[in-house]
Amino acid sequence: MKRWIWIGLVALSLGLTLFGLLRPRAEQGLAVTVAQAERGEFVREVRATGVVEARVYTLTFSRPGRVAEVRVKEGQTVEAGQVLAVLETTGEQAQLRSIREALRALQSRAQAAEADYQSNRTRLQNQLLEVRRNLRVSVELLRVGGVARSEVERLERQVADLEAQLASLGQARTSTQRDLQAQLQTRQTELATLERTIAQSSLRAPVRGTLSSVGYLVGVETTAQSAGAALGAPSIRLVEAGSLRVQARLSEADVPWVRPGQPVRLELDAAPGQPLVGKVDRLGVQAEVAGTGGSAVLPVFIRFLDEKAESLARPGLTATARITTLRLPSALKVPLETLVEEGGQTYLWVVDSATRTVRKQAVTVIARNLTQAAVEGIPDQSILVSLPPEALKEGARVSYRLSGPEARP
Repeated sequence: MKRWIWIGLVALSLGLTLFGLLRPRAEQGLAVTVAQAERGEFVREVRATGVVEARVYTLTFSRPGRVAEVRVKEGQTVEAGQVLAVLETTGEQAQLRSIREALRALQSRAQAAEADYQSNRTRLQNQLLEVRRNLRVSVELLRVGGVARSEVERLERQVADLEAQLASLGQARTSTQRDLQAQLQTRQTELATLERTIAQSSLRAPVRGTLSSVGYLVGVETTAQSAGAALGAPSIRLVEAGSLRVQARLSEADVPWVRPGQPVRLELDAAPGQPLVGKVDRLGVQAEVAGTGGSAVLPVFIRFLDEKAESLARPGLTATARITTLRLPSALKVPLETLVEEGGQTYLWVVDSATRTVRKQAVTVIARNLTQAAVEGIPDQSILVSLPPEALKEGARVSYRLSGPEARP
């Protein structure tokens, strides 16, 4: 009995196997890779690399001296006009006091001389008036024989003598004034020179900014330096606030898409994972060739808008800029590999999920980026053939696998 049971089981198994091999199979179709059209924000970016730059002031003392104070340190933010370092001015301050005392003494002398002149002039003028009055009376009396001619002559001599004294007094006053004025001018020149020297002993920030280096040390002698200080000479370097920017190199193929004011996402090689916000400030006026036989590149200047750029960005650092040249809030997006270009027209192979057949659909391409295109002419969520094979024909049956709720075998 068991033997017949085993024979039956074996026969059933062979029958089932033979049926599976011989039964007619449904046509599976051409195997293809598919993608799905999705609606969402479409962004087109242009990428460029560049270097951070800024307006940097190299500050030095304009006169020699010994450093008395350094009031700042590297990395500190300073305001315009703030004192950064000071030279010793002990000797100059002593000279300044001495010259000011000399000026006060000269001014006192000038005031005293003027007061003395006015007093003597008034006295002589009063005497002259009195003598002239007496002379007029004597002349009248001489006509009637009331006085002798000698008296008239004496009074005339007194008038002439007093007039001469007044003239001499005026000349002496002019000479004294000229001498005192010369001395005052000399002292005032010395005073102005010393005040200028003392003012030059304070090194001040010309603008608001951040100190990138402080090269002065207290007690060290320094020589006068011009604005372009010699290499290695002590100085204080100040990066002007708000002047940080990136000068990037833009491929000539990307130039038509870039305009001033476009938003930029910046990332410093020295601070990966900390993107900064910026905007296109302006484009350069002259392109240059990138390397021997290379394509042309155009400088594009990008201004930082992020406050934290002041703490992260440093002149000379390398940065990558992603310039947003187009942003569509709601666009139908398809992968670039689904597009087919024929005869100046763009097509997509659209899959009918119910029949698993394809049709060729003309579409309008609104914009492209590196991976996607924004199109019009097909419904949302359309299933599209990616990298369509040449053997694909209108109405052909296909097999595919799509991830997500629309997946089909």
